[in-house]
Amino acid sequence: MLKNKQWKEYEIAFDYEHRRIVLLDAKTRKYGITKKKLNVWSLQVGNPKKQSLEFNVHIQWYNHSSKRDITTCTKWCGIILNHTWHFRTFGILARDRFSNCCAEFNSFHVLWKHKTHRMHKEPFNPYAIDFRQAIQCLQEKFNERAQFRYGANELLWFECELDHCKPPIPSTLDDAASLHDLYKHLLYYPRIQVYWKINGYCMVPYQHTIGINKDINASTSIDLDALLLVANKKPNFNPLLYQCDIQKFKLIQGNLHSIGSSSKDKLKKLLHEIIQNGYLCDLITSQNTQQQQRGAKQRTQGDIIIKQQLHFNKTNADELILNEQVLVILKKVKQLYNSHVHERMGYPLQLHEICALLLYCEISCNIEFSYDQIRFNHHKWKYLDMYLFQAIHMLHSHERREESNKSLYCGLAGVKLKSIAEIKLGYFVGHVGTCDDLKAAEIFRTDHGCILHFHPSMRRANEIFSCDTSWISPHKHGRKVLFARWPIEMDESQKAHSLWNANIEKEDEYTQTILLTWTKYDQFIQQAIQIRAIWSHSIDLNLIYVVLKGIQGNMDQKNTMLFAFDEWRKQDSNQMEYKQSRTEFLQRRCSNPHINLFCMYLFKIGALTRTAVKQAAIWTINDGLPFVDNDKNTKFHFFHSAIDLNFLLTFSFDVPFCYSTVILFYSDIQFNFVFNLFNVSMLCD
Repeated sequence: MLKNKQWKEYEIAFDYEHRRIVLLDAKTRKYGITKKKLNVWSLQVGNPKKQSLEFNVHIQWYNHSSKRDITTCTKWCGIILNHTWHFRTFGILARDRFSNCCAEFNSFHVLWKHKTHRMHKEPFNPYAIDFRQAIQCLQEKFNERAQFRYGANELLWFECELDHCKPPIPSTLDDAASLHDLYKHLLYYPRIQVYWKINGYCMVPYQHTIGINKDINASTSIDLDALLLVANKKPNFNPLLYQCDIQKFKLIQGNLHSIGSSSKDKLKKLLHEIIQNGYLCDLITSQNTQQQQRGAKQRTQGDIIIKQQLHFNKTNADELILNEQVLVILKKVKQLYNSHVHERMGYPLQLHEICALLLYCEISCNIEFSYDQIRFNHHKWKYLDMYLFQAIHMLHSHERREESNKSLYCGLAGVKLKSIAEIKLGYFVGHVGTCDDLKAAEIFRTDHGCILHFHPSMRRANEIFSCDTSWISPHKHGRKVLFARWPIEMDESQKAHSLWNANIEKEDEYTQTILLTWTKYDQFIQQAIQIRAIWSHSIDLNLIYVVLKGIQGNMDQKNTMLFAFDEWRKQDSNQMEYKQSRTEFLQRRCSNPHINLFCMYLFKIGALTRTAVKQAAIWTINDGLPFVDNDKNTKFHFFHSAIDLNFLLTFSFDVPFCYSTVILFYSDIQFNFVFNLFNVSMLCD
């Protein structure tokens, strides 16, 4: 809490009977020991009478960053209570909990939830605020939360799903109607709480993103000796989750979720864990010395002296002293924090997150860390695992992955699947490093193993978290992209779909290539290519995907819309208008001109409730576009589902040419169908 212009740490208790917050000076409690004299005082939040109504509790959120302070580089979540008291927390979940606890002082609440958030509780005065003002308040908080969590401060859309609220809100509601008029008929009003379902999306603006192919320098030469050295140290690494290990993995995941950090300094917690696991040498040696000692654990008398200098205590990370003269890694971490790439992104990462990336990409402990994960020893590295995931998640939002069009590869020595059914699709047991050079992956695979082939859709998917780590640690074997392991669903009742699919692309007696694709790619690739063939390959695959997935109506209605759009886009005046608006689309990260034109068309005919640029950004960035140019020649010999021939009959063939030949591939057998486009009948050869 801010007191006398200084931030002080407190433990707090909520006295709801008298509507007050009781604060205990944290300095009077050190390491669980309570001193004799306690500094205690209280904040009167509302009317102290228990049975009285209270409508004046006000909670404002804000984000604070101390990036100018090179010693901490800490981000804080801030709260202003009743326009008077300023608080800040170390994380977004702590602010959520504290805000909800403060909201309890109010008599009237709106519970609101976005699909990716926990439940929030907002205090309102129903007599003094209308529906429009309430939505504006929630929108501001939604934006603040997204900015802290992802660095996303550009709101694309925000809406309340009226029919999914409890009780439902009439679609005819006047936005200027007060909350009192909306809920006065409810039992026990005004001492009630109602539920609003919220939907929306914030994105990282273009100026705070980095390009996939040009903003990060990566070497294109391959150092074979260096690759062989690393490959020999990581034989038989296998991040795939097998069906027989699912229950074990769920149990471990549940234990990790139950672990909370007792330290407010996350960097101390991370470095304490590294030292605890025997890798003090990774933190104190220079890079030149590091290469000579890579993989070796220091258990000398010198280490004991260094641990004493750092006040290392096995049971308390808070006592660790972050001495840059001893912990050399801290200097590299702060250099990366202030690098031009991180500055371009707006400094989204904190020091502990950069340190986690550096430890994984460049330091010897990553080998044991990776092996412990595939052996399900996640508890040994719970903080490295947690902060690495958070870093990947944050960088995932700051990369223009919508521009990604290259495949990525990961070589696994000694790994060969008998069947895809052996593994749990959509999950890795550990974080997976990939590169864009197939030769490098083949070296890691050796002469007996497999290569995981990551289709570009794996990078474009919004829920498959990945990031380019080339700016953290440049690699001599091309650009390196790190994919995060995804926590497995604990609730069996929630049948979550797999985020990615796998198919054996090719194999021989000793080697195998497994293609990993985003599930949206598999779901729509066959239909998209069928439709494109009907159109003589004149329509972009991602445009077809958007029509199939994002436009309401049956297939005949979608087909009619495609015909109308095709006529519209051929007009010179519409092409000229798009050229004039092209810069605006690109500044919103709308990189697909076909999608941009289609959104302009939908806006012109009144089919959009938002601007063409915002809709294009939603489809391109939030939803993701799974297809790239190389997919035009895709054959379906490795897909499980048969081609739906009836699907083709849903089209009305009112096209300005007579005949079209559609080539369909299934199981290496080629079928040729010739359509008489003037009739509904179909002739088969």
